[in-house]
Order: sequence, then structure tokens, then C-alpha cells
Amino acid sequence: MATLERTETIDLSTLAPGAVRTDPRTNYEGWIVEPSSLIEVATAIRDRLGFDLLSSVTGVDYFPDMMEVVYHAYRTVGGRAWFSRSRSHAATRSRSRR
Repeated sequence: MATLERTETIDLSTLAPGAVRTDPRTNYEGWIVEPSSLIEVATAIRDRLGFDLLSSVTGVDYFPDMMEVVYHAYRTVGGRAWFSRSRSHAATRSRSRR
């Protein structure tokens, strides 16, 4: 017997206007979140959309250009995962290491 997965569309632009955009890279899914808006977006997906489990936080180093943090959130009642990324570019990284 096949299991049908419910598909839903989430418009994150209403949660944090200007702070969230879709990942434009081929074969990537999820959202790019501005670092300054991480708490606002995380709170909104938890409180308004029901993503109540942050299952992993992973750092990716695209040396020397960029660091990326990848977040995976789920609803414990089921459904699709929510993937987001936040990026820090080389200019920002070099200032923070001083």
C-alpha cells in the first residue's frame, strides 16, 4: 500500500520579509536565511508553522569564500523537513577572527 505525502506551500516572505530566499543552486532545496534574522525565522517556524524539533546543525566551510550553517527542522507530528542555511562571506569571517 502506498503512503501519500501531503504537499504544502510555505511562503516565508511573510514571516521575515527580505530575510529569507530560496536556495538558487541546482539540486539544493531549502531556504537561505540572513544571519541577522535567524532567531526571528526560527521562532516563526516553531510558533507559526509547528516545526518543533531542530534535529541537526551542521557547519560547511567553503574555504576561502564562505561559511554556511545548515539547519534541519521537523514537525514531531510528521510531514516534510524544513531546511535552511545561513551564510557568512569571507569579508565577515576575516573580521571575526581578529
